[in-house]
Amino acid sequence: MKLKLLFPFLLVFTILVVSCEKEESEPEPEPIEINETSIIPSSTFGRQNNYLGCIEISSRITNIQVWDHGTVDGDIVSIIANGNVIIDEQTLDGPSKPISVDYDFGYNGFNYVTLYAHNLGDIAPNTCTIAINGVEFILEANLDANGSVDVIVDGYGVDCSDAGGGGTGGGGGTGGGGSNKGDVKFWTNQDYGCGPITVNLSGVGNSTISGYYYAGSPDCTPDGYGGNFNDLTAGTYSYTASCQGSNWDGSITITEDSCLRFQLTL
Repeated sequence: MKLKLLFPFLLVFTILVVSCEKEESEPEPEPIEINETSIIPSSTFGRQNNYLGCIEISSRITNIQVWDHGTVDGDIVSIIANGNVIIDEQTLDGPSKPISVDYDFGYNGFNYVTLYAHNLGDIAPNTCTIAINGVEFILEANLDANGSVDVIVDGYGVDCSDAGGGGTGGGGGTGGGGSNKGDVKFWTNQDYGCGPITVNLSGVGNSTISGYYYAGSPDCTPDGYGGNFNDLTAGTYSYTASCQGSNWDGSITITEDSCLRFQLTL
């Protein structure tokens, strides 16, 4: 009787030991790699990448459409996504005839898109509207610098509040970010019908306004519409601005840790 009971006990014990050994030998799942900060390179094809903003998308599988922003003026562009040329030296048409391409943003979290200009068209700079799964934004570039945006795939614990741009331009936040410097945003609340507005700030450089804000004044964060001058030393600056048939000039005063929203009106 004792032998009969002992055999089943040994069998059960052996099964338990083997089962435990199998569980212990199973490898742990590898951690998911997530880009938690911008991966925009400082330059692409020999030109610096200016940071123009950030968008968020819900799916990495996308349809990307590109067309000329504003007046169709013969802009020729290439579009680079995560280092891959997805549109190669194509002439842009209007929104009724966009260039369309499917693209899989392969990284978790931060990805990026860059506009490379092959010319300036008839109206400088080179500007285009891009729609990623219907989310529209504007990029601008010239023959010296590209325009880049962060593209964040949702669901990995990062969003555009973590953005800041890996290229130049920084994409700094509003109000100077406690840097003892200030920012200014030149803007309009409507399309004046004169094409992009080029703003020159004395001793600083140029920025081109390529869109308008009808629902209120913007902040000083670069958003793809242009008109931004960030991290300026406090003081007074003269400016000029122009588009086809219209001109502005005057002066502005920058104060520390502030965002000056300067509306151009006709």
